Amino acid sequence: MHTDPMMPKPINEDELENVRKKIIETYLFLISHTGYDPKVIEVMKLAALADVQRRYEAGEPW
Repeated sequence: MHTDPMMPKPINEDELENVRKKIIETYLFLISHTGYDPKVIEVMKLAALADVQRRYEAGEPW
């Protein structure tokens, strides 16, 4: 069994774009499959995208 710990590292630009796409897909799903106010979901999406961008720019490990 492989038990080496995974060492977190900063994401690269391609991974950042993939994370952005996943966030957008998730929030589009929420808008189309729930009764939540779309404005609230949009604010949540923007906050998530801003957090990802901030973490990318800071070079935080993922």
